[in-house]
Amino acid sequence: MARPRSFDEDTVVDAAMVAFWKTGFDDTPINALETATGIKRISLYNAFGDKEGLFLAALDRYHLGAQEVYDGMVAQGNLDAIQSLFTAMSAPADLDAPAHAGCLMVNTVLDVRRASDEVKERIAGYRQLLRSSFVSALRNARSGGQMIADDDLIEQRATYLLGVLWGALAMIRVEGKTTAAKDVAEIGNAVIDGWRSRA
Repeated sequence: MARPRSFDEDTVVDAAMVAFWKTGFDDTPINALETATGIKRISLYNAFGDKEGLFLAALDRYHLGAQEVYDGMVAQGNLDAIQSLFTAMSAPADLDAPAHAGCLMVNTVLDVRRASDEVKERIAGYRQLLRSSFVSALRNARSGGQMIADDDLIEQRATYLLGVLWGALAMIRVEGKTTAAKDVAEIGNAVIDGWRSRA
């Protein structure tokens, strides 16, 4: 009969997610995960299989948290919501905030040297989440009279927005501060202003 776990799995995954977010998969050794989670490696391996199993759980948790933002704030909004996202992304943050490390998913593209198929699937799913939220917001903007655009143009603009967001988050990762993306966010928001219908 298996022994019951002596730790809360959600708490452990949250702690591991922050550790991976700040230093990346390759540069987060198992002893750092032991320190971050307060759990010995044998218990981590028993629960998640190996380091990558814990990493996959962390990626899933990160996706779930982001889904609340993108499916909620962005997808249900319009041009204003997209601009708010860019502004918030590049705003100053507390010194120890993991946001200074950028985005866990973007970091994974930059940091993981030999990504497994499972990791690649999660990155692709995350990119689709972001892009579909932009498409939804742009359609809402069209329906609400904020802009004029056919379906093809909306798809093109969604791809552009994804590129701006992905690049800005990579800049935050490289420079280690959220404000590294300020210029990109401001120019991106100016471009969005140019999409607005003129009375």
